Amino acid sequence: MKRTQHRQLKYFTWRHFLITTVIILILGVGTWGFYQVTQMHEAEAAHPETQDALDQIDQNVFLEDNDHAVSANHQLEKAGFTGTALLVENNHIILQKGYGYANEAENRFNNPQSLFQIASIQKSFTATLIMQQVQQGKLSLETLLARYYPNVPNARRITIKQLLTMTSGLSQTGEDQNVISELDNVNFDASHVKLLPSNRWTYQAINFRLLAGILMKITHQSYWELFNNVFNKQYHLNIANYENFMHSEHRTIAYQNGNIVPDNPRQYARETGTGNVAMSAGMLYRYYRLLIDHKIITVSRLHDMWQPVVGESYSSGLYHWGKYNSGHGILDGFEPTIVITNNGRSAVILLSNSRVRGKSWQPLAKALFTQMTAIKTR
Repeated sequence: MKRTQHRQLKYFTWRHFLITTVIILILGVGTWGFYQVTQMHEAEAAHPETQDALDQIDQNVFLEDNDHAVSANHQLEKAGFTGTALLVENNHIILQKGYGYANEAENRFNNPQSLFQIASIQKSFTATLIMQQVQQGKLSLETLLARYYPNVPNARRITIKQLLTMTSGLSQTGEDQNVISELDNVNFDASHVKLLPSNRWTYQAINFRLLAGILMKITHQSYWELFNNVFNKQYHLNIANYENFMHSEHRTIAYQNGNIVPDNPRQYARETGTGNVAMSAGMLYRYYRLLIDHKIITVSRLHDMWQPVVGESYSSGLYHWGKYNSGHGILDGFEPTIVITNNGRSAVILLSNSRVRGKSWQPLAKALFTQMTAIKTR
C-alpha cells in the first residue's frame, strides 16, 4: 500500500513539475513576443520611414532626417513649385506634401489629398483596360482595327498593338464641337482621321481615343462606367471624372502664368480615354504599384503592354528607358509628371496646377529621381 502511494506521489510530483515548466515557458515566450511587438511598434512610431509606402498614401510626410527629402523640399520651394510632390525611396515615402495654392481666392493650399487633372497619363489606364480584355480572351494585340472601325483609313492593317504604341500612322483632322456622349465623341473622331506618310512613332491622341471606343463596344458600357467599375469600385483609387472633380472639396484650380484658367468642360468632354480624370499623387502611385505588383493584370500582360516597338520608347502611356519609366502630360494649366523604377519601389511624382509658359516641371522631377536613385534619366 505504501509502495503504491509512493509511486502515485512520485507520478504526481513529476506531472506537476512538467505542467509548471510548460506554463512558465508559455508565459515567457508570450511575454517576449509581446515585448518584441511593442518594441517594433515603438520603432515604427519613432521612425516612420520603416513603414511601407502604400501605408502612407495621401498623408503628410516629410522625413527631415533624410537628406534626399530635405534637398528635394528645398529645390521644390526654390523653384516655386505649385502642386503636390511625392517621393518614394526604396518603398518608403520620404516626402509627400503640398506646395502653393489649390485655390488662391479661397486661401486654400495644396496638400496630399488634392486632386489634379492627370492629362495624358490617363492613357496608361486606358491601356490597362485594354489589356484586361486581352487577358479575358476578348481581344488580342494582333486584332485589327477594322473589326471595330472598318472605315478608318488602313484599318485592315492596323493592330491593337500599334494603337498602344502610337505606330498606327493615324492623325486626327477635326474635333467634335458638340459632344453628346463618349461613344458619339469617339465615332466623330473615327470619321475625322487621316493617314500619315509613315507609321513611325508619332504622338497622336486618336490612337487612344479609338482604344476607348473599342472598350465601349466590347463591354457595352460607357468608358467612364468601365473605368469607374475597375479603378474605383474594385481598386479604390478615388479617381474623379470631370463633373465630380468640379464639385470635389479637394479640387485644385488651374493657373497659367499666374492667371486662373477658365473652366472648359467641352475640352475635357473631347478627351475620352486620353485626359479627363483627376486624382491625388498618392493614388497615382498606388495605381502604378498595383500594376507593377501584377494585381490588375498578369506578369506577361504587363510585359506586353509596356513593350515598345524596336527603336522607340513609348508604349501604353509611358516612356520606357531600361531601368525606369516616365510619364508626362499638359492640359489647361495642369502638368503631371511621374518617374518610376521598374519595380515601383522608388518614384517621383509631381502633380502641378500652375504652369508658366515655356517652363516645365518635368526636368526637376527627373533631377530629383536621379539624385535619389543614382539612375541617369533622359
